[in-house]
Amino acid sequence: MNLVDALRLNRDDVSPEVISFVGAGGKSSAMFRLAGELAAQGQRVIITTTTRIAADQIRLSPAFVSTENDHLPLDDLAAALDRHGQCLVIGRDVIERGPGVKKAGIRPQLVDELAARAPALGVDAILIEADGSRMLPAKAPDSHEPALPASTTLLIPVMGMNALGAPLDEDHVQRAALIRRLLQLPPQGATRLTPAQMVRLLIHPDGGVKNHPPGARCLTLLNQVDDPPRLAAARLMAHLLAGDGFSALIGRVGMAEMEPIRERWGPVAAIVLAAGESARLGRPKQLLLVDGEPLVTRTASTALASGAQQVIVVTGAWREAVTKALAPLVADASGRLRLVYNEQWRTGQASSMQAGLAACATGTEAALFMPVDQPRLEAALLRRLIGAWRAGAGLATPAVDGQLRGAPGLFDRSFWPELMRVRGDTGGRPLLRRYQDQVRTISTHMKILADIDTLADFQGLTRPAQT
Repeated sequence: MNLVDALRLNRDDVSPEVISFVGAGGKSSAMFRLAGELAAQGQRVIITTTTRIAADQIRLSPAFVSTENDHLPLDDLAAALDRHGQCLVIGRDVIERGPGVKKAGIRPQLVDELAARAPALGVDAILIEADGSRMLPAKAPDSHEPALPASTTLLIPVMGMNALGAPLDEDHVQRAALIRRLLQLPPQGATRLTPAQMVRLLIHPDGGVKNHPPGARCLTLLNQVDDPPRLAAARLMAHLLAGDGFSALIGRVGMAEMEPIRERWGPVAAIVLAAGESARLGRPKQLLLVDGEPLVTRTASTALASGAQQVIVVTGAWREAVTKALAPLVADASGRLRLVYNEQWRTGQASSMQAGLAACATGTEAALFMPVDQPRLEAALLRRLIGAWRAGAGLATPAVDGQLRGAPGLFDRSFWPELMRVRGDTGGRPLLRRYQDQVRTISTHMKILADIDTLADFQGLTRPAQT
């Protein structure tokens, strides 16, 4: 995946995306690579920093302009954007601190002024490096950091996987003593960073998400994932982050010859549609016993085993009986299973789909819709659908003999506004047909997807297929 697709940037003609990179282990590489991708797509991009910038980094931009006495050279900036599509904005002051000479950045308030002037400049995005890290893979922010503009719409805390197993000392991380304090580790002694500790540092309110601007999205970047052991560790970290409600990208943004993002992770909701009246069957199919358990319980258990962070069962016609059947599973699910009643269930499947989406936890990145009447459905298939989304698919569904089936179906949140406009007794199939060229299909057997509509279907049911 490229960065533009992985970040799912807002293409608003009125206001730009204002993206602040913080942390360590690849901020500059990610910022300049994203600027290049946007410019290649015809977008106009401003790059800047609220800290300091080295001469070799300035050369990464095809053009730069300098402010003087907090005055923005708007005419020069517009001309540079006309020529190159991207331009770096920096301060004029020279700073000699540590090795090398650096230029000053600009104040966060000037970034806010740039954001306000973006429509007049035709600017689509403003990218900011909001703190420094001495080129180390992990850090804790000092008291004055990060210098975040109030206009930030997307905060990206970055951590390099080179920090994995690194000693907590100043040769390997920035502000080791502060990291120890944030992680409640002993102030002295041999300590090496573990995946769980790296996650805690990334999402600590005084760590990676410090000064998170209200209303801004947050998306962590696990960078420097360039070998299988680091990929395995990054996946573990991404799983832990998703469990805490945070989304993550697993990337290698400094490797120009390869795609910058290997995988995306985030909270996924599995939504079981169990609101129907079962008129054709003549009895509530949700309560049919399959291998000794109600069908709705069986389906919810499969959803819980899929790896989804949240499972939502939408009830309707048989609300009380379904709620009673699921009560033991709800008690054992540690808060992962939620029941939602669709008052409009008589209007058809679309209203149940929308009730499920409305119940998703804040920050949910994708929804996996499951019918309640597929007793042979396996968690392994659901995990493959979620895996397709992590690899970049916006839509994913099973296919049998090359034919798209549509249930179960996974929908990235970018498609949710269209799902909320569907009406009647239909679900996501119209979208799957409309965007068929974008659907990632997972091959499976028809017996795995067999459903129950009539009494004959139920009577013909045998033991769940094994694969």
